Amino acid sequence: MERMMKIRLVFPILVALLVTSAIQAADYTWFSTATTTWKNSQRTEFLNGQLPIAVLDSLDKIYARSPHQYIMYELGDKRYVQVPCTFDLYEIQGDKLVNKYLYFNRGYTCGSNAFVRDDTHYMLGGHGFWTNHLDLLAYDELHGSWELVVTKNQPLDYYSARVYQNSKGIFTLFGEETNPRKGLDMKTPQGYFLDWKTKEWKEIEIQIEGLDLMDLIERGGMYFIQTQDYAFWAATNGLKNIGWNLIEKETGKIFFYDAKNIDMGIGAYLEIVGNVLTYPTPSGQLKVLDLDEIRKKSKEVGSIRVKEASVVEGNYTWGYLIFFVVVGFGWVVVKKVLPKKKTEVDQTPIPKKREPLELLLPYSGQLLTTEALDQLLGIDSQANFDSRRMKRARLINDINEQYLAQAGKELIAREKKAEDKRYVYYKIQA
Repeated sequence: MERMMKIRLVFPILVALLVTSAIQAADYTWFSTATTTWKNSQRTEFLNGQLPIAVLDSLDKIYARSPHQYIMYELGDKRYVQVPCTFDLYEIQGDKLVNKYLYFNRGYTCGSNAFVRDDTHYMLGGHGFWTNHLDLLAYDELHGSWELVVTKNQPLDYYSARVYQNSKGIFTLFGEETNPRKGLDMKTPQGYFLDWKTKEWKEIEIQIEGLDLMDLIERGGMYFIQTQDYAFWAATNGLKNIGWNLIEKETGKIFFYDAKNIDMGIGAYLEIVGNVLTYPTPSGQLKVLDLDEIRKKSKEVGSIRVKEASVVEGNYTWGYLIFFVVVGFGWVVVKKVLPKKKTEVDQTPIPKKREPLELLLPYSGQLLTTEALDQLLGIDSQANFDSRRMKRARLINDINEQYLAQAGKELIAREKKAEDKRYVYYKIQA
């Protein structure tokens, strides 16, 4: 009898431990592609067969007239698709899609960051022609709608596509403030943190050795994602300690690996399981990148920390007083000190910006999609399709004129594949 009692006591503990271990061992799963783009890969399955081709075909039919990005992820034992720039949220049921969003609103969510937390779907932020915002929306399962989650000290007119979460909350990095009504259009080199427990926004401080963060955000060309344990970006701007960079999500430590390739950002799709990335190169070759291995070969170059003060708290009178004191002191420094130091300042080396021509040459002989070319040219963040098309055309013209003068031929040629003449590709012919 006593033995049976012990078994009854131990069994629930063992079950709890097994369940906890299974949850902890569960891999972060994320998949991204766009309307018809995934077909360029010639793959017959994705996510180890968990994402049926029929689902992607169905999405293509829905968004044939207005191509969109698709983002797939898991919540519990179910799989979902969010479609940025819409409120559509699909549950994947076998080979079928069921839209869980039951209303008809559009807009407001372009560029939103989709994530799950506390067994709930969320969207954070968005941008459009007239405004940026950092609104937090939660999906209401009962009513089939997205509802605003009110947060404290929310930054106004601010948006960032570089977002990741850890156990304490949500981080947004290197964003921009836009509001033409106020004449506001500026990039911000730091960012913000949403404390999930208090729902309060706070400023963060980002430091990277030997780097002026304004140089990083002004040059652009950065592809940013998050995996199970890391926020990861790849950049080609040639700045010090910038290439492949990893942020340990829980510690905030920033690491640098000396690589400049951004194929994961311009491929037909990106598949993430845990900390492993799978994606095709522009030429179609399949690549697998294990960020745990990259982390082992990287060096620590910086950190991210949350400041104690929130975004708007503090005494405004003292704030204004300090502001004017700092400005006055700065004026004295400029007048008295700066002229004497001018020679020294002028001698400081300025990192050379990599030109579009230089970025394209490594892709000689390859066919690039429009999305891939836009990423390499640094214009992929422009929300307006027509503006991006005009900018792309002008840049192609300039690059071809420059290369014609150097090599006697144009570098970028437009091509259409015989099997599908609706889509334009760009051949790099160095």
